[in-house]
Amino acid sequence: MEQMVNEILNWISANPHWAGLVVFAIAFLESLAIIGLAVPGWLLLVGVGSLIGAGHLNFWVMSLASFIGASLGQLVSFSVGFYFNDKVHQWSWVKRHQSMMQKAESFFKQHGFAGILVGQFIGPIRAVISLVAGILDMPIKKFVLAVIMATLIWAPVYLMPGVLVGAALTFAQEQMWILLGSIVMLLVPLWMLIRYLIDRYKVGLNNKSLETKRHWVALLMVIIFIVTVCFLLFTEYGKLMLDLLQKIWGVIT
Repeated sequence: MEQMVNEILNWISANPHWAGLVVFAIAFLESLAIIGLAVPGWLLLVGVGSLIGAGHLNFWVMSLASFIGASLGQLVSFSVGFYFNDKVHQWSWVKRHQSMMQKAESFFKQHGFAGILVGQFIGPIRAVISLVAGILDMPIKKFVLAVIMATLIWAPVYLMPGVLVGAALTFAQEQMWILLGSIVMLLVPLWMLIRYLIDRYKVGLNNKSLETKRHWVALLMVIIFIVTVCFLLFTEYGKLMLDLLQKIWGVIT
């Protein structure tokens, strides 16, 4: 799998004029129900992002190609579910993923329109959410609107990790790893704190011992975030981080 990904990325690098078509195909196949599970789409799109970050490809052209491919892939999946309805559950390649289908159906029934939006960013659910929406007869206009909204966000977001890596590769190796590590040490605590606040104020915690444990985890995340910010402020890596962000801004504008 890794060798195949590298060969595809090397080919794209050597043939940038075909990159848009290849990215379209990757996003399309990666978005097809069940079939997308066998396609290393995320790895390939991150690799494409790294080529963007290195200045070899245009960010918005690749985002457009990814958006069109992903939208069409989801529409095909929806059409299959809408046309064949419950017969889909009798197909052997669907039967092998019944657990995933059940989770996606439960997710869709609970969230509906929002489930299509959010489901695009949840790995296992993304592979079947559009198929499930078709099976459950979601109105076509609502589905198309949801998919367009979701993939407009999904396309550039999935390229951004690669853009970050590609831009970081222009620095010395030691600087690159420290910069990438600093970004992780900023984003992970921030993400966990957001999750903590959602659980604390919207869902609520009934288990007191679990609530106490999460308080300590949240405090640890705050400490890690503050320490990382101080590290960047009082070392040369703060300036290097600004240089990195400037490089990223340069390739996406």
